[in-house]
Amino acid sequence: MTLSPQNQDAIAVFQQGSYVAVKELFDEHYTVLIDFATQLILNKSEAHHIVQETFIKLFQMRDRFNREADIKAFLFITVRNICFAYIRSENKKGSDQDVTWYQQSLKTTARYDAETLRNQALDDMQRQVQALPETEQRVFALLFCDQLTIPAVAGQLALTPVTVTQLRIKAIALLRENLIAADLFSIPLFIYFVAVYSGL
Repeated sequence: MTLSPQNQDAIAVFQQGSYVAVKELFDEHYTVLIDFATQLILNKSEAHHIVQETFIKLFQMRDRFNREADIKAFLFITVRNICFAYIRSENKKGSDQDVTWYQQSLKTTARYDAETLRNQALDDMQRQVQALPETEQRVFALLFCDQLTIPAVAGQLALTPVTVTQLRIKAIALLRENLIAADLFSIPLFIYFVAVYSGL
């Protein structure tokens, strides 16, 4: 997403939560961020998850950014911070997992340039959310559809904030796995769906 005389409204498009903005930021920064995260944690599979989580956070907070430099800084700082938390965590996965799904995701992403196919995929993703286990489905809906905070969801479901955070992570991971299995997984569309579309 480059700000140029031809594209001066890029920030406005980004703030609106446009799929095009998600795709442009993905194309411009995803690979570099994966390399950055992989250098920090030495686990490419987990690096993909960390970068996807970072993009989801970015688009959930999109109304706070007015400059492209701030967006880029947020992406790198957030990836770094999540990587450091991962390194400190005792739940690290010991070895790098297979990321063959990534190449398939790139092919799937090209399919969704057509708006009709993209809208159909978003409907399919919504059905995949409805197929999540009940607790994960409720947490996903409250966080991403109703856009409640983690403490608010914890209060509403009588859970601890830590439990809500764990259920959020599990819901996103299950959704990702189900979309990969159904050949629906496209990283930019996944980010758009979770961070923008679900809250519309």
